Amino acid sequence: MKRKHVGTFLLSAVVVFIGMGVYGGSSAPVLIDACPRLNKGWETVFTNEVPLRWSWTTHATRAQLSVAGMNETFVTNFTEVTSNFLWRAFTADVPAAEDVYDLTLTVYENDTLAEALTARVAVVIGAFGAVKVDADAVGSKTWSRIKENAVLPYDAAFADATTNAASSQLVIVKQDGAVQTNLFSDASGYAAWKLRKSGWGYGVFDLSLSFEGATNEWTAELTRLLDGTAISVR
Repeated sequence: MKRKHVGTFLLSAVVVFIGMGVYGGSSAPVLIDACPRLNKGWETVFTNEVPLRWSWTTHATRAQLSVAGMNETFVTNFTEVTSNFLWRAFTADVPAAEDVYDLTLTVYENDTLAEALTARVAVVIGAFGAVKVDADAVGSKTWSRIKENAVLPYDAAFADATTNAASSQLVIVKQDGAVQTNLFSDASGYAAWKLRKSGWGYGVFDLSLSFEGATNEWTAELTRLLDGTAISVR
């Protein structure tokens, strides 16, 4: 039985270039995200067309690509040598909803698993131009309310005391019920919180984000109200 090999996709959309150098002259600065573990730029989608590239395993006979998100999941199969696939993450220029996608390319030699490549990417509306910003964190109710499936960013660089952390943990507790603990092997990225059709229901939720080796944690309290309009009649 062959040993399972886990690798990563090459996502060409996540390296951001600033400006173009002039031939024969000095080139403009180029922004390069050199550390995938500590930079969310490697996981952020900046265009609705995301090229995926990989090396076809020698002697492989077929492969299957699975893209699973909170709002959409699809599977496509390759029965001949293929080294790339253009994934259209959403149809419009700006996404209608945010999401976190887990990508898995499973390669087979006949019926034997030869290789499994994985990647995680996030679609966040803030990466596509102007977005609505509510600067009043104290007086505004929008900061403490949640309605749709949520993309939660986490980053050890949020505080100086956690910058050297190697992993992170996000705990979601519904005050009258369910508890979900998310352990991440990296210190920077995006977490998917699927609220719709997942059994969470409505109510008040306590969120806590902590990092390995640090005693402090980030906390938040969010409320999900019933859909529709509530009318009180006396």
